Amino acid sequence: MTSPAPRVSGSRNLGIDLLRVISVAAVVIGHAWPGMPGEAYLQIVRMPLFFFLAGFFFSTSRSFSAELRVRGRSLALPYAIWLVLLSVAVLAMEPSPWPFEPGTIPGALIGGAETDMPFLAFWFISVLFFAALLLRVVLAAPWWVGVLVGLGGLTLVELPDSAMAYTPLGIGLAPACMAFMLAGHWFGRFMRTPRGHNLPAKPWIGLACAAVGFGGVVAGAQTMNFKWSGFGTFLLSPALALLISIGLVLIFSTTVHALLGGASQGRTAPSRWGRGVGVVISELVRTATLVVFLHALVLYLLLRLVELENPPLRTATALLICWGIGVLVNRTPLKLPLNGLALAAPRHQKAPQTGGKIASKT
Repeated sequence: MTSPAPRVSGSRNLGIDLLRVISVAAVVIGHAWPGMPGEAYLQIVRMPLFFFLAGFFFSTSRSFSAELRVRGRSLALPYAIWLVLLSVAVLAMEPSPWPFEPGTIPGALIGGAETDMPFLAFWFISVLFFAALLLRVVLAAPWWVGVLVGLGGLTLVELPDSAMAYTPLGIGLAPACMAFMLAGHWFGRFMRTPRGHNLPAKPWIGLACAAVGFGGVVAGAQTMNFKWSGFGTFLLSPALALLISIGLVLIFSTTVHALLGGASQGRTAPSRWGRGVGVVISELVRTATLVVFLHALVLYLLLRLVELENPPLRTATALLICWGIGVLVNRTPLKLPLNGLALAAPRHQKAPQTGGKIASKT
């Protein structure tokens, strides 16, 4: 789930990095604060934005086998490890006054919509895995193949009784979710072209897109909940979600990036403030996978053990705990199995010197 950020004049785009952090936080908020004010507006964008950003950063250079290796390390390995760890937690809580629901572990093994506390977000990781592989396949085909697969997926999720959500590991949701990744990929490619990079009035275009998207919800378009195969009003709700995602990317990559002190055409390097902010945001971006896996258990313990009933405080506490643990884990070899981050390559020995100068560097 961690991927390179877009760069402006050789520096990270702080606005986009912050948007990625917000997209992870939105996953936690949706679980920590059910029925929150304005929930429909969060639901219309929180999952679409995550898949959209995954497509926005999708590599164009990998083969299918390379994609499988990368996703196996970054998604499948942490999935398996957290499945074991959380299953142990479920068994350990069984004799306590706060046991999890019966059938929790079998449901987690099936995946998809069968998952419950503390495996709430497992469906998302497995679907992202399959959607990424599917996107790799369709990108090797003519453009219209991806469109047909995406439209087909958005049609299948309309089957009664949330049928696609109850497929093993939620694989039936992958084509529909891939549609958002494909849209993000195409938009990312456009934004990296000279025409897209120099697009005038990006913030205003972004505001207009977001306003139309959220306005559609005000006008009566249904919101979405991917886990239950809920994609809202057929094609309309996904289109509104894409408009909002595009709008947020335009706003955060320009106005928010500038407010955070990021590099720009007039400033080739981040400001001192921007460098400090960038370090913090970058650290949080790199905790994404761990936060998705861990937050449900933290929320459960906060509610049962601590009896933290205040939803905003519970949300903030869960985020701080998960981010803190994630930052610590990323400083250890556990970052590979728990967070899907590659371990640092061993330092090369100093290259032989010729004429008092290093002959080569790696």
